[in-house]
Amino acid sequence: MEQKEAPDADSQANQPGGKAPRLRLPQQSRLRRGSEFSRIFRHGVRVRGSTILLVATPGKHPGSARMGLSVGRKFSKKAVLRNRVRRVLRESFRLARPRLPHLDLILIPLARGHAYSVAECLPELEALAAKILPKWQRKQDAAQE
Repeated sequence: MEQKEAPDADSQANQPGGKAPRLRLPQQSRLRRGSEFSRIFRHGVRVRGSTILLVATPGKHPGSARMGLSVGRKFSKKAVLRNRVRRVLRESFRLARPRLPHLDLILIPLARGHAYSVAECLPELEALAAKILPKWQRKQDAAQE
């Protein structure tokens, strides 16, 4: 007689009705309103990397960093390419979020025709976010003088 193996978590996730872990970006970590985007574009500081432009202000709401994306038709006329870049940037933010300072961020892709990957965007996002707070502090100091 054959013995049946106990199902593991991976096989249950692939079965109908099996529950896989949710790896989504929580809604409270997203910028959703046009007024939030306007505030960040108007008052935020900008830091440019090789593939990403980051516009950020310190977060208004308690919690961790929040993110919005601005991938316009200027980046690519093909919606498939714009959506792929959105997915890669969203996943990079999701992975970096625990290590990011409390900021409201807007990510704008710069390199047209470039194949974006999480492995490339994740370190750049973390490096750019580290530059934001000192730049914000200099902007506040200059405004007070």
